[in-house]
Amino acid sequence: MFRYKNNQDGATMLETLGVLTIVIMLGISSIKLIGNIMAMFKQSMVVSEIQDLQKAITDRYKFEGSYKSLFEGRSDEDIVQYLCENKIAPFQMCSGDRMYHRMGGAVWVVPSGYYEDDVFVADYNKYAMTFYKLTDKTCLLAAQINWNKQKTSSIFKMIINSDKVNKLVVDVPYNMQTGSKTFPADVSDITKACSYDDNNTIEWVFF
Repeated sequence: MFRYKNNQDGATMLETLGVLTIVIMLGISSIKLIGNIMAMFKQSMVVSEIQDLQKAITDRYKFEGSYKSLFEGRSDEDIVQYLCENKIAPFQMCSGDRMYHRMGGAVWVVPSGYYEDDVFVADYNKYAMTFYKLTDKTCLLAAQINWNKQKTSSIFKMIINSDKVNKLVVDVPYNMQTGSKTFPADVSDITKACSYDDNNTIEWVFF
C-alpha cells in the first residue's frame, strides 16, 4: 500500500529559517536602538561638559575680577594644560595636555580680544571657549543652551561655524552695527548654521 510521507524535515527547516530571520531583524533593530541611545547620551554629555567647563572657569576667577592670571604669558596649549593639571576642567575631558569633548573633538579656551595692526590684543575680562567637530544634532542642542539659567554665566557672544558659509553670529545684546541677531537665536537659523554633518564648531565668549 502507498503511504504518504510527511516531509517534517522540510517544514522544520523553513520554520528554523523563519525564526532566524526574525532573530536577525530584531538584532539589527536592537543594534540601531542602542546606537541611537548612545548617540543621545553622548550629545547630552557634551552639553553638560560645555556647562561644567564654563562654570568651573568662571567660579575659579570671578573673585579676581578678570582672567589675567589664567591667560597672561601662556600659549593656547599651555592654557589647556593648565586647566587640566589644576583640575579646573572636567577630568573626563582631559587627555594628556589636551582637552576633548565626548564626541572626540578638540576643546580650546583662550582669551578674547581684537587685532590692532595685525597684532592680537588680549582682553582679560572675557574668554572664548570653542568646541570643534560637533555633529549637527549636538551642535543644535549646544547652540540652544539656556545660559540665563546658569547663575554663574555672563554670555557675551556665540559664533557657529565662523569659517563656513552658513555661519551664525549671535551677540548679547543686539548689535546695531553688525546687524547680528538677538540671543538666543532662532531655531531655524541655528539649524541652518549647524548643517555640516560631523564638522561643526561653536565658540562662546563669556565675561
